[in-house]
Amino acid sequence: MKYYCIFLFIGSILLNQSCLSDYTQKTRDDVGWNSEIIYHVFQRSFYDSNGDRNGDLNGLTQKLGYLKELGVTTILCTPLYESDFYHNYFAKNYDKIDSKYGTMDDYLAMIKAVHRNGMKFIMDMETQYAQNGNKWFDDSYKNPRSAYSEFIYYSDSLNQHPDQFYVPSGSDLVFFRGWPDIKSNIVYLNLNNKKVRDWTKTFYAHWVDPNNDGNFDDGVDGFRIDHMMDNLDNKGTFTNMFVNFWEPVFKYCKAINPKLFVVGEQSNWAEYGEDMIVKSGIDASFGFPIHFAIAGTPSYFIGKSADSTLKNDLNANNIGKQVEQTLTKIPKGKYFINFLENHDTQRFATAVKDDKRKIECGAILNILLPGIPSIYYGQELGVTGQIGEWGYDVNHIPVREAFPWTPNPDDSGTAVFYKDSGPWWDKSYFKTGASARLALSVQQKDPASLWNLYHRLIHFRRANKAIMEGNFIQLPTVSQDILAFSREKNGEKVLVMMNLSGQLLKTRLPSLKKFQFQNNITISADSLLFQPFGYAIWQE
Repeated sequence: MKYYCIFLFIGSILLNQSCLSDYTQKTRDDVGWNSEIIYHVFQRSFYDSNGDRNGDLNGLTQKLGYLKELGVTTILCTPLYESDFYHNYFAKNYDKIDSKYGTMDDYLAMIKAVHRNGMKFIMDMETQYAQNGNKWFDDSYKNPRSAYSEFIYYSDSLNQHPDQFYVPSGSDLVFFRGWPDIKSNIVYLNLNNKKVRDWTKTFYAHWVDPNNDGNFDDGVDGFRIDHMMDNLDNKGTFTNMFVNFWEPVFKYCKAINPKLFVVGEQSNWAEYGEDMIVKSGIDASFGFPIHFAIAGTPSYFIGKSADSTLKNDLNANNIGKQVEQTLTKIPKGKYFINFLENHDTQRFATAVKDDKRKIECGAILNILLPGIPSIYYGQELGVTGQIGEWGYDVNHIPVREAFPWTPNPDDSGTAVFYKDSGPWWDKSYFKTGASARLALSVQQKDPASLWNLYHRLIHFRRANKAIMEGNFIQLPTVSQDILAFSREKNGEKVLVMMNLSGQLLKTRLPSLKKFQFQNNITISADSLLFQPFGYAIWQE
């Protein structure tokens, strides 16, 4: 196979540094959120404690030991409130926890256990909408005299036309289909109304300190705000939301707990989210441009971004460019989440066609690049999953499958809530037999497994301030297929090199001699020969 020689001038890192980004992120508090490792859980699929095939809060509590062993410091759950939708976005009752997950007592026990284990908890929220079954909507629909008329936004005086999720104003009620066989309306809360705004502040504040005793052992450490928009759904009904709606909510909550952390999901994934951060006063956005540079841009999204380079996956120059751009865009003292996958994207292993070499490169970029790393449950095992095309919310079940604790879906704890419910089950890694290699019980016994790589990388990050808080310097090479960067702080340095191509590449051996990680490389005298998607990591 043909190979090319490249030369990396490690010995002259100071050369041209004025042209390179040198960014050190300030910490919010004594610990700093850059020291966190977020584990993003779709809890219905995580661990089933009572045998009903639904993951639940007690199951999550039982598995805190696993998360602690992996090195996780923060847990992010998808919404917990009662909803007819299996994913729990769009609430039916904001005052209740989904009974499949457990009770409020189960929730409080889980939160306290998280904190006893030295971890934090972030709650996912989408409180802009309600579905039928919600008392405000049910009572006020076609009933202008209802005490709840002000809580739902109606475009007419007779309360016959509530504004609906991505439906033109004035339309008749639309029913959205959901798994397994539900039909539900999704309407807007009247976010312009003072009563709704006051309720929102009180509702969020409740989760910060449930019993109002000033002790936050039973409170959330942060919120994730889903689908955060300044002009909600671009309808012109609720505008200037960042300043007029969201900023007062978070100011109110942070007056209760100043250490509260809020991350918003910018609705336009082509954006960096800096405007949202500045105007709403939140702490972080999601690093979508970096995500696309690593995992590639799905076909349905191409065209929404003005930056055509987002279409490339695992392109060394583009990854470096998007990291630089993100560090420039995000205000100092604020943060971004670095992620490979989440509940709305295809699994990274699927994106790279289950190529273990590329999956390992992705793991390194997820954990060692700037930003707060977020691991979507099962990502540490390389589970696969492609968004389907069945026409409703089952499309995402393949990327929200049960965590494979063992190869057998019938084993105790496996949360296969969707088993035998449709063609998505036929594509399951349990049905195809892939769980035989993906299962945690298998990978923990294999020193060369992806799980063990994640385990080592996470603990390596947590032991190195250069990675958690240090600057990012992309190092020049004469080949666009080598990604080389260093993370540095107070004399500590970590150097990462990887060959993101299908060709053999040769480079000069850096002066740093302490290898921490290496794969698919050959050392010869003062040279390194990288196999395709080989990598090496040094520390000094």
